[in-house]
Amino acid sequence: MTDAWDKSSQLAGEGRLPSLEAYLLACQEPFQREAPALLDALFERLDDALYDLADKAGSDRLYSRYFDAMRLFRKQSRNIKAIFLRQLQRTRELTASGLIQTDSTSFDSYSLENFALVEDEELEKSIAVSNLVSKAENRYQRELHELGRSLGYLLGRRELPPAFNPLGPLAICDAFSAALQPLQDIDLPIKLVVYKLFDKQVMDHLGGIYDECLRLAVAHGLTPAAAAPGQTGSSSPRGPSPTPREVFALRPPTATQAAAQATPSTDGRVPFDRLRSLLNAWRDPQPVVGDARPDDSVLIPTSDLMEILSQLQEASWRSRPGPFAAQELRARLDGALQVDPLEHDKTSRSLGEIDEDTLELVSLLFDSIIQAADLPDPIKVLVGRLQIPLVKVALLDKTLFDNPDHPARRLLNRIADATVGWAEDEERTPHSLYGRIEQIVERIIGQFDRDLAIFSDLDAVLAAHLAPEAARARATEEQVCSVAAERDRIAAARLRAQAVIDQRLQSARWVPPIIESMLNEGWREVLYRAYLSGGEHSRKWLKAVNIVDRLLWSVQPKADPQDRRDLLRGIPELLRTLRAGLAAIDFEQRAVARWFRELQALHLSALRGPIAPQAPAETRAPAGTPDHRASDTAASDPLRRLVPGCWVELVRDDARRVRVKLAWVSVDGQRLQFVDRQGFEGPELARDNLGTLIEYGLASIVRSEDDPPLMDRAVATLTNSLSH
Repeated sequence: MTDAWDKSSQLAGEGRLPSLEAYLLACQEPFQREAPALLDALFERLDDALYDLADKAGSDRLYSRYFDAMRLFRKQSRNIKAIFLRQLQRTRELTASGLIQTDSTSFDSYSLENFALVEDEELEKSIAVSNLVSKAENRYQRELHELGRSLGYLLGRRELPPAFNPLGPLAICDAFSAALQPLQDIDLPIKLVVYKLFDKQVMDHLGGIYDECLRLAVAHGLTPAAAAPGQTGSSSPRGPSPTPREVFALRPPTATQAAAQATPSTDGRVPFDRLRSLLNAWRDPQPVVGDARPDDSVLIPTSDLMEILSQLQEASWRSRPGPFAAQELRARLDGALQVDPLEHDKTSRSLGEIDEDTLELVSLLFDSIIQAADLPDPIKVLVGRLQIPLVKVALLDKTLFDNPDHPARRLLNRIADATVGWAEDEERTPHSLYGRIEQIVERIIGQFDRDLAIFSDLDAVLAAHLAPEAARARATEEQVCSVAAERDRIAAARLRAQAVIDQRLQSARWVPPIIESMLNEGWREVLYRAYLSGGEHSRKWLKAVNIVDRLLWSVQPKADPQDRRDLLRGIPELLRTLRAGLAAIDFEQRAVARWFRELQALHLSALRGPIAPQAPAETRAPAGTPDHRASDTAASDPLRRLVPGCWVELVRDDARRVRVKLAWVSVDGQRLQFVDRQGFEGPELARDNLGTLIEYGLASIVRSEDDPPLMDRAVATLTNSLSH
């Protein structure tokens, strides 16, 4: 252990807490020890992923791009690791010196009029990193909470939230982003693959490091009981609420994670008072010390808050920015609350408890909405702009949280349902789906004040626009499924015909080569057509199978006199049936004649009864019997959600993403036919192949057929998150 930590241990033994610098220096050791190995695993998997992408590339240009990226990452891997570790160390050093890096950005310096849309690619990367951070913060919620309390004591605060924790997921992801910064020539789709692997190979393995940091804290007295006497922090009539940034640092888990929590998930019907109760319990209030509100601070009525939000909404509509981040929205609102522009004095204003809670809950609700996998990233940008209107809706009508049929919820659910299959390369003209939704968002931002009827009206407009397209998509999808089912029926017939022949050949004591050729090259087609026309219970099929058995029996040497008599009587009928069946499929007559000449010799030999040389039948792998053992092993949990109606996102050969719906599953469950959102035929994939794509981050399930609507899931996720 470091000298700094040894010194802090001595201080703890004397009843004094170690310094923040010493504790962070001690925690640096497990990061420095474990991170290189985790990054090595990342680069190894990245090598495989890029090789697979190159192997599937549809052009020489894409092939070269993937291999160039592979070589660049091999060359720069050591440098990336070094920058990553240095950046983490720098973040810890800034925190130890009292400069929390994430506090350095002031949103007050921005102007709404100058706030422009972020470039699409940069925004997509930002959303991907945000989702990655959110997932880790939810996964390590307990560890980060305890670490935040320990660091908070050393900083003289109640708690340091994950967003500002120098050991937290945000700091780690920022360090990795900084390490990738020199690789400017790498295309965004490849970087997104890198971030996905960073999530699996690094972020998913932080538990041991965090546990070690917690053990260090406990061993050296960084517990709640060790807090300095009189340390109270700021307080309020309800206890010491977190700062605005701390409030919005909490991120609820995804719908899948929430469903896995011990607390049963809700059905999207949670009364506002219940959510307030959970929110206040999460805040963990401490004893009140005096009156937290300054003497010159006054509570503003809800009507004034609505007016302020309307001003922000109008400015947002004029400047057409991207969505406000929760921190920025709160910072702007706090700035507007500081001084009433209509008053000449400097009286500061604050929100009432119910309004404060409403603002916070809607912000957390939007975190869940924006994190939803079924919303494509460009659609998230549009939906994210509705945060201010939804705050106003919640201030006016608290049933937003417990009424699934609320007009605002219906509209957002319809947008999510309509766009789950939207592809990023689709057109964005005013008459396209994207353009229609953009117009709806613009109308809400530009026109919504207090009349909730606008949401019902726009929901009806969108429903009317979608109905004809949905009907066409259903009809097209039915045709695709019909064709897929017919292909499956044909494939099943061929597999069944081959399986019958393989099984008989394997069980026979002796099979002359001419008989194997006759069955595999000729009679298999007879079996196939019989199965196709009537199935395996039809008379035609049963007769064709019987011929296979009789043919194989007829060439076996007959030692028993009765067997010889039966063979002699049965040969003419057997030959007539064979000849008729092969003629019906228009098989080549010269080949049939040659087979029958050799078959005659085999029958004469069988009638004579000598024991023919017999070798044990070869163990053949039946061509018509697929081995399902591999699929059972390869099928991971996500594949169990694959039912018709499920939406999947695939990474194409050019690294762009496309969303397709599972429309049809073969009888054996191994072949999956997908369609696009307009019902047109998409890829047909084997279940095992899709499992491999998911494993390598080249596919993901974005919504299952039985998933609740978007807003119901968001409310359930929010409730479960606050409950834990």
